[in-house]
Amino acid sequence: MRIAFVCYWNKLSRDGVAYKVEGQVARWRAEGHDVEVFCVTRSERAEGLDWQLFPFRGLRGRIAATRALEHAVLAWGPDVAYLRYDLYVPPPLRLLGRVPSAIEINADDREEARLVRGRAGRLYNELGRRVLLRRAAGLVCVTHELAETPAFARFGKPVTVVGNGVDLDAIAPLPAPPAGEQARLVFLGTRNQPWHGVDKLLRLAAQLPELGFDIVGWAPSELPGEAPPNVTAHGRLTRDEYEPVLAAADAAVGTLALHRKNMDEACPLKVREYLGYGLPLVLGYTDTDLRDRERWYVLQLPNREDNVERAAARIAEFVASVRGRRVPREEVEPLVGARAKERARLAFLSELVAARQASSAPR
Repeated sequence: MRIAFVCYWNKLSRDGVAYKVEGQVARWRAEGHDVEVFCVTRSERAEGLDWQLFPFRGLRGRIAATRALEHAVLAWGPDVAYLRYDLYVPPPLRLLGRVPSAIEINADDREEARLVRGRAGRLYNELGRRVLLRRAAGLVCVTHELAETPAFARFGKPVTVVGNGVDLDAIAPLPAPPAGEQARLVFLGTRNQPWHGVDKLLRLAAQLPELGFDIVGWAPSELPGEAPPNVTAHGRLTRDEYEPVLAAADAAVGTLALHRKNMDEACPLKVREYLGYGLPLVLGYTDTDLRDRERWYVLQLPNREDNVERAAARIAEFVASVRGRRVPREEVEPLVGARAKERARLAFLSELVAARQASSAPR
């Protein structure tokens, strides 16, 4: 197949989403498909990424960039388009009308808009989602919860669930830190996303002064509260820069406040990275790929506002129980490895192409 990967993304440094897109494209190409990435962005360049960029400044520039992207994709002549859902200005309706398109759903956009956008942004998102999702050939949801929610199910589109995966070939397992050093928890994330629950992590650090806490993604001045002395805020780091921070950690923390956007299930990229490095997990939500049974390396907390505060003693006991241990790679690969996930995604895209061909064939 000839696949156009279409996205809107501003953080074209090596962040989690860029790694995910790059990994998807690499797997699709390895399976013999012809793939190009077309990206509308505020950035002028993509560090180390072989993408076609359509940079813009201001509203008029964004409209022009989106139209230029549509023209470039259609001129390239794909069999199918794969879009990451986002706030496209304007929506690429001409593209969706001419090419069978799958839209990747990574979150409940309505709930995220409620938390992080103003009234105008929420209204535009509502209008944009209607025209995009109505014209999609199919939806690729990263969780079962998203696939089943009425906000997406009501469009009646073919849907598949493919949780986020990581390219484990690009992540080397890390040895456990020496037992004599201070036990440490690490958290990777992005600021301005209150469902991460970093405020809870600061309160937990105050309850557990014997543990060290490393927070990547926030500078000290960006934290949502005062940090106790046992917290180190590292700011934004690339993967090469935060690998040593992960290497010093005994366990890693996933999303802690998903309830703030009225969701229970997720499959964050950072948690898949943690597992790729071999780190045990503290989670405050139901993970799509880890929900089938209990595992020694996962401490599962309830998804509610007081989940961390009430579990401080359990968290300390869990960290003590996993010190000196790492999750074996052979246990991680079938759960979060990208190879099987991308083959399932490609099979769904093939079905959409076949359905469009069948519907347009002469009768």
